[in-house]
Amino acid sequence: MFNVTPIAIYEDNYVWLIQHQGKVCVVDPGHAEPVIEHLQKNGLTLDYILVTHKHWDHITGIAPLKQHYPLCQVYGTGHEEVPCLEHALLGGESLDLMGLTWQVVHTPGHTLGQIAFYVLDESGQGHLFSADNIFACGCGRMFEGSAEQFQASLASLVSFPASTLIYGTHEYTLANINFALHIEPNNTFTLHRQDLCTQLRDEGKATLPTTIGDELKSNPFLRWGQPDVIRAAEHHKGAPLHGPAQVFGEIRLMKDKF
Repeated sequence: MFNVTPIAIYEDNYVWLIQHQGKVCVVDPGHAEPVIEHLQKNGLTLDYILVTHKHWDHITGIAPLKQHYPLCQVYGTGHEEVPCLEHALLGGESLDLMGLTWQVVHTPGHTLGQIAFYVLDESGQGHLFSADNIFACGCGRMFEGSAEQFQASLASLVSFPASTLIYGTHEYTLANINFALHIEPNNTFTLHRQDLCTQLRDEGKATLPTTIGDELKSNPFLRWGQPDVIRAAEHHKGAPLHGPAQVFGEIRLMKDKF
């Protein structure tokens, strides 16, 4: 059985711990101690580390985890500097890990070298480890790439089935929903999500994973073709916008200042 557990680190990060067929993997371990504590508490060892990009809150735990579990293998982006990297990935690869086939997708935008991991479990359920590409009702900041690159990366990720579970790395959901409702105040699906996610956070629970289907209904960074989103972007720009990348880029600028 494919099992995914969030390990909370820092103020709002998650390290995703995956178990399947007796193997254990973590994605983007920005802090080692909570991961080691979880593994020891549950009698587990670590077999794989997957790394999406170079930012400190995604990589700081790699070296101490590798020291603690020297047999674990580190797979990550080969476009950027990643500690202890043993298997460099550029995008387009298929990996045979944990008895499953994983797809690697190059997703420039947040950083130029960021990658994402997609896998189908034996039941046919898709799982997308999206790093700082897609959050619940949001996306990462555009630190290095262009709007054209980032929008194309997002479009490639949401081409997976609508039922695909998305595991972003940050618990930004309620703030993201506030912005989404600023863009589309009459989006009833987003209003419903706000109630649901508020309850989850009040109970101390994660609002992730989300699904591609839910994001396409409520995430303004993926709704570049919707009239209300286009209207909000053009109002902010003060001029007509042409095409998804321009709309996405303007919405991203709005969020940066929100």
